[in-house]
Amino acid sequence: MDNYSEQLVSKQRGTGDMVKLAAIAIGSVILATVFMFLAIATFIFSFVIPAVIILFVGVWLMGNQNIEYEYIITNGEMDIDKIIGKRKRKRMITLDLKSAEDFAPYPPEEDKGADATVHASNGLEQDAYYLLVNHSGYGIVKLIFNPNEKMREAITQELPNALRVKVKHNAK
Repeated sequence: MDNYSEQLVSKQRGTGDMVKLAAIAIGSVILATVFMFLAIATFIFSFVIPAVIILFVGVWLMGNQNIEYEYIITNGEMDIDKIIGKRKRKRMITLDLKSAEDFAPYPPEEDKGADATVHASNGLEQDAYYLLVNHSGYGIVKLIFNPNEKMREAITQELPNALRVKVKHNAK
């Protein structure tokens, strides 16, 4: 039987993200205004082109601050994609759930060492989980993410039997 599940999670904006957005907006407007002022003051209207380019770059940079993560499980493999500005998709990692070593709420009670960590969460630690998987290319990978109930069930179905029993026992 095929097992397929997907979930889209938007990264929450923190104070630092809001400051970055404000800096981009204010900086691009100020620079564009300076170039427009130069165009009007010197009657050299080629200064309008950099002003328009600066505004477009500012809007593009602000759009790149919208980040979403998509979790996709297909027949024992979990793909994590990062979606930037709803226009660019990048595969972060593919994990074989049969080689999972631990799956529990985050932060872990005991921190098991990992060779690599993949952060694909909404930025809040509440409702976050971690998944330790032995990856062929990166060694032990710790995935920190926010699966909903349906996604947790789909992951649990694909885990090795000993870990599945442990997860179901801890869920009760």
